[in-house]
Amino acid sequence: MRERRKIGGVSTDATLATEALFRPFLFILDEFAGHPPKASPGSACLDHDTGWHQTLAAIDAAQASRPIVAGGTTIAAQAAHAAYYVELIEAGMRGAEPVADWPGSFQPAVVDEAAWQQLRGRLQASLERFRALVTSDLAWNEPRLGDALAVLAHTAYHLGSVRQMVRAVGVPEESAR
Repeated sequence: MRERRKIGGVSTDATLATEALFRPFLFILDEFAGHPPKASPGSACLDHDTGWHQTLAAIDAAQASRPIVAGGTTIAAQAAHAAYYVELIEAGMRGAEPVADWPGSFQPAVVDEAAWQQLRGRLQASLERFRALVTSDLAWNEPRLGDALAVLAHTAYHLGSVRQMVRAVGVPEESAR
């Protein structure tokens, strides 16, 4: 038997409401990761194929390690932080009580080619694990939903920062797609 609830003053089937929430959630998460559905007619981003995967693939280790302003962060640091945040939230949603190390989350800020490949892989793996978690039989509650939505917002923020940094380090825009 399906549970009926009032959402926004409208009586609705809770299963349908959950499905209606998670379909667009997964679409956006996949697009930010860099793996949007190929048959998609639209984009949550301004441009198609501008997720983490495509953006970071166009950047070499030297570009990823270059701060755009004195004392500023690097693309590598932004990618490390984004991966760290997803890993932290995933751990919390799985029941752990991780202690955040925000300054450390921006390390490494300087990478060689091997470390850059490893960091890019870490970010992709964290996003894939997070997707697997949210599509599992996880018991959803308000804090977990808030955490999942925070991953989308945080990922979007840092992806946008990196997309701007890409221009500053001299990567042609069409290469970062």
